[in-house]
Amino acid sequence: MGMSFHKTTVEIDTEALAKAEIALGTNGIKETVNRALAEVNRRDALGRAAQYVEDGQLHVPDERALAAWRAPRS
Repeated sequence: MGMSFHKTTVEIDTEALAKAEIALGTNGIKETVNRALAEVNRRDALGRAAQYVEDGQLHVPDERALAAWRAPRS
Protein backbone atom coordinates (compact mmCIF):
# COMPACT_ATOMS: atom_id res chain seq x y z
CA MET A 1 0.00 0.00 0.00
CA GLY A 2 1.46 3.33 -1.05
CA MET A 3 1.64 6.27 1.27
CA SER A 4 -0.30 9.41 0.53
CA PHE A 5 0.16 12.68 2.34
CA HIS A 6 -2.10 15.58 3.19
CA LYS A 7 -0.49 18.93 3.87
CA THR A 8 -2.22 20.84 6.66
CA THR A 9 -1.80 23.46 9.32
CA VAL A 10 -2.46 22.45 12.90
CA GLU A 11 -1.74 23.88 16.33
CA ILE A 12 0.43 21.49 18.35
CA ASP A 13 1.20 21.53 22.06
CA THR A 14 4.98 22.05 21.94
CA GLU A 15 5.57 20.46 25.35
CA ALA A 16 3.63 17.35 24.34
CA LEU A 17 5.55 17.28 21.05
CA ALA A 18 8.90 17.45 22.86
CA LYS A 19 7.89 14.58 25.17
CA ALA A 20 6.63 12.56 22.20
CA GLU A 21 9.92 13.11 20.36
CA ILE A 22 11.80 11.68 23.33
CA ALA A 23 9.41 8.76 23.76
CA LEU A 24 9.42 7.89 20.06
CA GLY A 25 13.05 8.71 19.34
CA THR A 26 12.05 11.10 16.57
CA ASN A 27 13.20 14.53 15.48
CA GLY A 28 10.82 17.20 14.23
CA ILE A 29 7.10 17.65 13.91
CA LYS A 30 6.51 15.64 10.72
CA GLU A 31 8.48 12.59 11.83
CA THR A 32 6.97 12.67 15.32
CA VAL A 33 3.38 13.01 14.15
CA ASN A 34 3.79 10.30 11.50
CA ARG A 35 5.45 7.93 13.99
CA ALA A 36 2.76 8.64 16.60
CA LEU A 37 0.01 7.88 14.07
CA ALA A 38 1.77 4.65 13.07
CA GLU A 39 2.07 3.67 16.75
CA VAL A 40 -1.62 4.30 17.37
CA ASN A 41 -2.51 2.13 14.38
CA ARG A 42 -0.08 -0.60 15.51
CA ARG A 43 -1.56 -0.66 19.01
CA ASP A 44 -5.07 -0.81 17.58
CA ALA A 45 -4.14 -3.78 15.38
CA LEU A 46 -2.52 -5.56 18.34
CA GLY A 47 -5.59 -4.92 20.44
CA ARG A 48 -7.86 -6.36 17.75
CA ALA A 49 -5.60 -9.42 17.40
CA ALA A 50 -5.64 -9.94 21.17
CA GLN A 51 -9.43 -9.72 21.13
CA TYR A 52 -9.57 -12.35 18.34
CA VAL A 53 -7.40 -14.66 20.46
CA GLU A 54 -9.51 -14.01 23.54
CA ASP A 55 -12.71 -14.68 21.58
CA GLY A 56 -11.25 -17.90 20.15
CA GLN A 57 -11.31 -16.56 16.60
CA LEU A 58 -7.53 -16.70 16.14
CA HIS A 59 -5.60 -19.85 16.93
CA VAL A 60 -2.31 -19.38 18.75
CA PRO A 61 -0.11 -22.48 18.45
CA ASP A 62 1.47 -23.97 21.55
CA GLU A 63 5.20 -24.76 21.85
CA ARG A 64 4.73 -28.35 20.61
CA ALA A 65 3.01 -27.17 17.43
CA LEU A 66 5.69 -24.53 16.84
CA ALA A 67 8.46 -27.13 17.28
CA ALA A 68 6.75 -29.40 14.75
CA TRP A 69 6.53 -26.58 12.23
CA ARG A 70 10.20 -25.72 12.71
CA ALA A 71 11.45 -29.31 12.44
CA PRO A 72 13.26 -30.15 9.19
CA ARG A 73 11.18 -32.21 6.80
CA SER A 74 12.56 -35.04 4.77
